[in-house]
Amino acid sequence: MNELDENGWGHIHHAAFRGFIKSVERFVAAGEDQLELETGDDLHSTPLLLAVMSGNLETVTCLVNLGAKVSAMDSSNNGVIELCAFKQFIHLLEYFIELNNDKLPVWKNLVKFMSSDFDEESESASKCLYTLTKKLEDGEMNPNWRPAFDNGVVPAIVRVSKSSLGDGAKTEALRVLLNLCPVADVKEQAVSSGVLPALVKHVRSNTHALIQVAAENLSELSTVDDYADQAVHHGAITPLVRVMQTLREPEVLIEVVQALGSIAHGRPQHQKAVGSTSGLVDSILALFDECNKKPLLLALIRTIAKLVDVHEPNQTLFVDGGIAQHIIAVTRVKNKDLQLAAVQAIHRLVERNAYTSRSVLEQNAVPSLMQLLKKHEREPTMTERTASALWAIAGDDLDEQRTIAGLMGVSTLVDFLKARPDFEQLSLIGSECLGVLAHGPRNKQTAIANANGVGKLVSLLSSNKEQIVLSVVRTLRHLCVGVGYVPHARNQSALAHSNGIRYLVALMTHSRDEVIQVEAAHTLGCAALGHNDNLQEIQSNVDFSYVRVLKMLYSPLESVRIIAGSALAAFSYNSLHNQNEIAQQGGVRFACFEDFLKSDDEYSRCNVAFQVVVLARIIPDEEQAISSAAGIKLLSDLLADSRSDQILALTADCIARLAHTRAGVPAAFIAIDTVNQLCDQLRHHADQVRGCAAIALGYLSYNHEAQRQLLNRCRKDPHLMKVLVYYTSDGRLASEFLEGWKHYKQIGLPTVDDEPAALTDRKSIQYKVSPRQMTVTSAGGTTGDGSHVTRSSPTPAPALMDGIPESDRSKSSRSSHVSERSYSQSSVVEITPRTDAESESGSTVDIPAPPEVVVQEY
Repeated sequence: MNELDENGWGHIHHAAFRGFIKSVERFVAAGEDQLELETGDDLHSTPLLLAVMSGNLETVTCLVNLGAKVSAMDSSNNGVIELCAFKQFIHLLEYFIELNNDKLPVWKNLVKFMSSDFDEESESASKCLYTLTKKLEDGEMNPNWRPAFDNGVVPAIVRVSKSSLGDGAKTEALRVLLNLCPVADVKEQAVSSGVLPALVKHVRSNTHALIQVAAENLSELSTVDDYADQAVHHGAITPLVRVMQTLREPEVLIEVVQALGSIAHGRPQHQKAVGSTSGLVDSILALFDECNKKPLLLALIRTIAKLVDVHEPNQTLFVDGGIAQHIIAVTRVKNKDLQLAAVQAIHRLVERNAYTSRSVLEQNAVPSLMQLLKKHEREPTMTERTASALWAIAGDDLDEQRTIAGLMGVSTLVDFLKARPDFEQLSLIGSECLGVLAHGPRNKQTAIANANGVGKLVSLLSSNKEQIVLSVVRTLRHLCVGVGYVPHARNQSALAHSNGIRYLVALMTHSRDEVIQVEAAHTLGCAALGHNDNLQEIQSNVDFSYVRVLKMLYSPLESVRIIAGSALAAFSYNSLHNQNEIAQQGGVRFACFEDFLKSDDEYSRCNVAFQVVVLARIIPDEEQAISSAAGIKLLSDLLADSRSDQILALTADCIARLAHTRAGVPAAFIAIDTVNQLCDQLRHHADQVRGCAAIALGYLSYNHEAQRQLLNRCRKDPHLMKVLVYYTSDGRLASEFLEGWKHYKQIGLPTVDDEPAALTDRKSIQYKVSPRQMTVTSAGGTTGDGSHVTRSSPTPAPALMDGIPESDRSKSSRSSHVSERSYSQSSVVEITPRTDAESESGSTVDIPAPPEVVVQEY
């Protein structure tokens, strides 16, 4: 049996190689020396080594069970592990791993083989390690990562990447690292072993596969801030951008683009470094123009979103460079993944940046986004992202917010309030938008009431998200009262019927956030304004007390003190009974307001000026006439001096409120030329300012002197009358004034010229046609309509405090600050309040259909 043929093989060698198990068993039974009989050729292989070379698992198992030496080596110093690596017999490697024989350290031998000085050996071992450590089908880490890591695979990979081996061996080694990189310990060991300089060097390689895998590893390692810093320190950004400029292979570009995004994401210093790299914008534009692969386009758009995220210089750079128009075009591609990414990128481009918001508006983004919103209204992810993008485009501009909210529509916004808990951002946007629509001179309070908006909002008061609760509380306040503190009785009643009063009292009493407490108190004051049933329910609640609100006047937070004053003013507005209640429970002191009256902050001065006029009767440490005069004079000065649209609108609103309160106050405004100041604001570019000024003039028109002044201004400028009638069409203009105007028209007036801007002009929405069509090729993806695509893709605007964002509370140096005892005297007399009915009107906006973007199919 020991006889060998001309090739040096015996019978057992042929049987082992060919898988003749029965023969192998008989040969071994006849002589145990057959198990380790070596061939007579140059390799001196044992039967087990020959069985491994043939890849026959059953034969290998048989020989091992018969007692064959698993540690046997041939003359080339190759054992079973090395032979498996050469042949890529993963099933045999898995068998030996499961065998767990101390004489056969599989992982140690594989790592040692990968560290070989020969390309073929290293490359074959790396390929096996890659397969053995590949992620499981469910995306979880393969448990084999641990033994590979424990046997030093990471330092070995780094040594190979730094060695003189060929690019093929380095590529395969780095692919193994990519499998292991999600583990934090692996990242730490790789970086400490010096992998980052090697990766940056390989990005400059001429081998595309090596560039690709190096970029992938850079992307994964850069998820850790410290490693991203080190990558930038070693100069990773410039070669990555250069690859974008020179290569056109989509598979390589995808990883390079993603690496740039990973390095920059959430790190302003790296965002700046990437944005300032020469040629970046041009290379991105070139990729947009030439790209017809969905995966590359998707990676490019997502990386742009990371580069501009809360980074104003990059936002401006990319928009000025023309990138926004390409992203807007992608929203019209019939592929859901691309649409989602494009919407997210638009959101990031305009977030907290008024300049880019304006630019994106002018590039026709809103119609495309609105089309997506309507088309995917039953898909919460798309709806949430699209609504967030639209709200970010609106920014802090109140007119833009009203325009965007109006385009969404009341019914859609009320549906947002019913979003699932995992889409809470949608509920927040719905509340914010409804608050904007409920506020202002042409509000939609009645339309929201018809859609049961109050009930849906009240249901959100139990949310565990303080931001949502705060937004809802403010929105409910705007629904209860309009400009000039005109109550909306239907919404006030709906609030009570929905148990909103009970919720608000509970928030005022038990909320952990003092801002929510005071905002709830303010909303309760507005809910009770002119509504006796609500007032009785509030006061009958055992948890309610004016003392709680009075204590907030001494809060360390300035904003809380201001809103507490507004809450007391709302309860006291045209209500002697409530004023007496507040006085009996402690009252207010002028010292609580004095610092704000002298403040450089216009928002503080405006609110507190209104408060001291309303509360003048129950301020014991200052004469009523003096405190009233102080507030009136400050409001008049703000109307004349402020350059903020929001402050001007709020000031006119406060004047409108005071114009139909106690006698003497309207006369005081008229005496200091407030009528002419309000008339000047009727030509203001902002709708909010024009509307509030018109409503204030409407209430002042009941005063004969104001009528005379107003008629005189309208006679000189008849366009002012058009503005007045437009904003006071619900009867807020005095009938005597209208009769006087008719008389003027009868005796002859100049013809009313066509004005350059319509009263309802939306100054920002100037839509342009999309710059080009886009053709997208997807690697086996599906289109938005389900067809196969082959070769041919919160934090909404900040919550408002009484409609005024923090950033717009401009600080101006005023020529005349309020100082102690410097107020002009005026007599103040209490009168019965005048109430006015309020009517609502809604409007619809037709959205032009944007040009279609074609996805070609072959």
